[in-house]
Amino acid sequence: MMVKIANAWLRRAMGLILVCVLSGVVLVPPVFAHGEIAQMAGIRMRTIHWFDTQIEPLKVQVNDIVTVRGKFMVSGHWPDYVAKPEEWVFLNIGVPGPVLVRLDATVNGMPQYQSTAFKRGEFYEYEVKLKARVPGEWHLHPLINVWEAGPIAGPAKFVQITGNKADFVNTVTLMDGETVDVEHYGLASMWSIHLLWVAVGLLWVAYWFRHLPVMMRRYVAVKMYGELEAERHLITIKDIAVSVGFVLGILGITLALMMWSMNRYAITMPLQTGKVEAPIIPLPESQQQVDVKVQKAQFDLPSRRLDLALEVTNRSPEPVRIGQFVTGYARFIDAAVLKDVKSDRYDPVAPNALHSDVTWVEPGQTRLVNLTVADALWGEHRLTDIVAEPDLRFAGLLFFYNADGHRQIREIGARMTPNFLPGYVPVNRHGGHVARETKDLLG
Repeated sequence: MMVKIANAWLRRAMGLILVCVLSGVVLVPPVFAHGEIAQMAGIRMRTIHWFDTQIEPLKVQVNDIVTVRGKFMVSGHWPDYVAKPEEWVFLNIGVPGPVLVRLDATVNGMPQYQSTAFKRGEFYEYEVKLKARVPGEWHLHPLINVWEAGPIAGPAKFVQITGNKADFVNTVTLMDGETVDVEHYGLASMWSIHLLWVAVGLLWVAYWFRHLPVMMRRYVAVKMYGELEAERHLITIKDIAVSVGFVLGILGITLALMMWSMNRYAITMPLQTGKVEAPIIPLPESQQQVDVKVQKAQFDLPSRRLDLALEVTNRSPEPVRIGQFVTGYARFIDAAVLKDVKSDRYDPVAPNALHSDVTWVEPGQTRLVNLTVADALWGEHRLTDIVAEPDLRFAGLLFFYNADGHRQIREIGARMTPNFLPGYVPVNRHGGHVARETKDLLG
């Protein structure tokens, strides 16, 4: 009777598991790998401003080189609750596993093989060279690991690698002049040593589990002799001798392996954990001739729109106008200034999302500019979550262009006021309505 009941419950459980699996296969839509948008909006908007990111080529074969290059600014509005970049940071590449091999990395032309430090408010240019290793379509983006804060990812692309993994070649020349294949170097020794210790562990477990059931023996001994006397009947002189033999054997094997390793690999260098102390010279973008002060900032949540009142002072010899706003690696473009379109459906660019009530700011002039940044990209990249954070501040890069297309970049940031009411249209200081293209994306 009990067997029938158990079988019935087992069939029900298996049926439930089958239904769950089929529901997942049928109902769950395809999921792509752009998980970097899971980071807090405040961290993406106020830590690293990525721009001019290039990942090329996007279609390669095994052993081909993929180059990731671009620029970033370390925000001057860095959150207080995030570890500072002047301590320990490391330029890295985010990719699902060892599908590419990192060959070289530079920041402002200086090699970056170890941790370093970046100054807030400065601009940097980076380049990382990778070698394709595993065929497939892989999601790849630059990132910066910050000590005690974790990775801060930049915009990404899907890189397609074709060919055969068996054709991958990764050879290096060692300090003694020997050329080795890194893919297989020391692999036989590693497997042998691991299997040796697995065997030792299995022998240890097998000895103590030679009398079954183990737990019942202990239970019976405790019942018969009590807790204090039970150990005398469970652990014998033979058990103690075997244990001492295991300890001495392990120490002897360890010593023998250490001597073999020192003889086999006479010239070694420990893993380097230092820091690149040489100062990195900032890019010319750090010296700008346009000053910007945020007079007012309001985020309209229903219409996915950021309204800014900016005081812009042009100290350059040519008139300038606003053409692009970058925050959280999302790019909002004024189509009248720049002709920028999406390279693919994952490219975080809104080609016609930036609108200003002032076209040009003349040399030596200070003007109040009402700027509107409105697009569904705010919601698609979860930047609207900024209104749910305890520190309601934003930051981003504002790109100014002259008639020849030469650009000047300024970071802006301030505390902003959220608006949760649909249909709200802000009024500027001159009594007019700020231009907006998207009235209510939720309605």
